[in-house]
Amino acid sequence: MPKELGTAARQALVALMVHVKVASNPELRSRYRFTITREAREELEKAGLITVRKGLRNANFHELTDEGWAVAERELTSPPPAGLTAPWLLHYATLRHIARLSARAGYRLADVYAGPDGVEERIREAYSGLAKQGGDLVSLAALRAKLTDVPRAELDRILHEMDRRREIHLDPDPNRKALTDRAKEAAIAIGGEDKHLISIGRP
Repeated sequence: MPKELGTAARQALVALMVHVKVASNPELRSRYRFTITREAREELEKAGLITVRKGLRNANFHELTDEGWAVAERELTSPPPAGLTAPWLLHYATLRHIARLSARAGYRLADVYAGPDGVEERIREAYSGLAKQGGDLVSLAALRAKLTDVPRAELDRILHEMDRRREIHLDPDPNRKALTDRAKEAAIAIGGEDKHLISIGRP
């Protein structure tokens, strides 16, 4: 654990590890009542432990680097920072227990925390990087190009599920004659109709 990291930066590492994928402060606040301060963000970014990019409405999106994951895992075997409140102390104790069990089983914590929500969050992240604002229509071809490591069948299954839950909107391209072969190949069939475009949120 780098000695120069302060308490807020160490807590941010733990929060991002638990969250697994890219996270904005609104997401962290909604799920964990926690936000990454500017000072902690700059500290972690300078140390090469996270990457930060701008998304919709100038929101910062944070993601652990490989070194960040390694340091976050070491954080769980380090004494907790001084001055933490009882909930944080309990959280550290729980994670230390998970870390010990994971090590015995031969797992990395990245494997333990990665769950079914991972691809959904990556879809939202990819969309936010392609859309100018929430509700914009983005081509599925462009979205798939951002998620080439996700198997086609798995991505289609998750898109179907997110559309069913009304978390995304999938639409056909109104100008079918102008569709490229790439756009046609990227389409997903729902209700017997090919959908070529995705939108998330509202303008």
